[in-house]
Amino acid sequence: MEPILQVKNISKSFPGVEALTNISIDFYPGEVHALVGENGAGKSTLIKIISGVYIPTRGQVILNGKEMNFKNPRQALDEGISVIHQELSIANDLTVAENIFLGAEPVQKNGLLDRKTMNRDAQEVLDFMKLELKATDLARELSAAQQQMVEIAKVITKKSKIVVMDEPTSSLSEHEINALFKQIKILKEKNVAIIYITHRLKELFEICERVTVLRDGCHIKTRMVKDVTEGEIVASMVGREIGNFYNRKRHTQGKEMLRVEGLTRKKAFKDISFKAFAGEILGISGLVGAGRTEVMEAVFGETKFDEGKILIEGKEVKITSPREAIAHNIGLVTEDRRKTGLMLDAMIKENIVLPSLTKHRKKGGFLDKNWEKKVSTEYMDKLKIKAPDIYTILNTLSGGNQQKVILAKWLIAESKILILDEPTRGIDVNAKSEFYSLMNDFVKKGGCIIMVSSELPEIIGVSDRVLVMREGRISGELSREEATEQSIIQLASVHS
Repeated sequence: MEPILQVKNISKSFPGVEALTNISIDFYPGEVHALVGENGAGKSTLIKIISGVYIPTRGQVILNGKEMNFKNPRQALDEGISVIHQELSIANDLTVAENIFLGAEPVQKNGLLDRKTMNRDAQEVLDFMKLELKATDLARELSAAQQQMVEIAKVITKKSKIVVMDEPTSSLSEHEINALFKQIKILKEKNVAIIYITHRLKELFEICERVTVLRDGCHIKTRMVKDVTEGEIVASMVGREIGNFYNRKRHTQGKEMLRVEGLTRKKAFKDISFKAFAGEILGISGLVGAGRTEVMEAVFGETKFDEGKILIEGKEVKITSPREAIAHNIGLVTEDRRKTGLMLDAMIKENIVLPSLTKHRKKGGFLDKNWEKKVSTEYMDKLKIKAPDIYTILNTLSGGNQQKVILAKWLIAESKILILDEPTRGIDVNAKSEFYSLMNDFVKKGGCIIMVSSELPEIIGVSDRVLVMREGRISGELSREEATEQSIIQLASVHS
């Protein structure tokens, strides 16, 4: 079989950086080809070259035997190359049909939009995909999983020959992932070539035929998935063996730090009660939509609750805003770091001191610049944040290093209770391992961590206790020894 797409000797240089060096890979029709590597390995740069966002410094992009010289993404799209980005490009105020045909809307002879045809054709695709969606549904009313499916529907209507999927399962539940995999199989049957980027290595063995590993902008290897193990892939990605990946340690439970009693918010969660202690990691598991994030947002004062109370170190407190939560030494690493966790266009030093500004002002309210520089440099070194200096703009850092910046700002704020909502989503295996070590250090020093995660191996690998939520309620608590994938799934999905 001939490859549908080839990248030959591709290199890409930016000022002072060689992002890709001499990359050559073949992609075949009807095959799912995984692209893996640490953050900063060059995956995104390669995809941007394939899809016309970047022009390569050297090398060729060959489609069906013909060299392409894409100057922009529109040209790549016209040749049948589509990209489903990790950050979904859904227009919330448009309907499903309008999103599916955005930029390629059918028109009548008089030049006006042919809405009837657009809705009919969109509904045919939705029905073909066996999605319980209407073409006239408003996009903002859809779940993240449904929006992901609309992105795939766009691909189907455009009759794409090559589809790039960038971390497509990062915000999906197990049920929704299974639905996505069914759609991928349909695309394979249509002889579509799929380039699949993921940090969830177990997915490779479920849907991928071939895997390519990139490291530091170089092509390390391309192998048939059936011929490799997860351990081999990880070692190729990081250039060494990762031993105790989760850095699993037994922590000593200390005094009660946080108690939540009867917390309730209509249509979100009901009668939530739990305790969290110093020196432990409390895991919160459950399916997407179970109410985990909503409870954590209420504890942090980001949203209000209707009933219940919160106690810090045994004393009831009123937390009605994040400012008050910070004053009680609570920090929150939000689920979506790019939207709610960071100022991406600001420098590391500006991000890292943000929650601590009120504590470190000079007379007259001015920022203590000497303190800002000293503490930013100290924590950049302590957390091994990879960047030229504290003046580096956040948007230029890898996901793992961005996550370390968020952690640093809460450590500088002297947080005693850290709420981590999907803390390792979208970061590579090496960055995850480093992040788990930082978590262990925090609780070893008497800190309390509450971690929400959709990844069961992560919950089991790092938690001292696990609370499971289902449909807005706590359905059970498991000890470290009791927490298995089977026991968690049973509490998360089985109705009593």
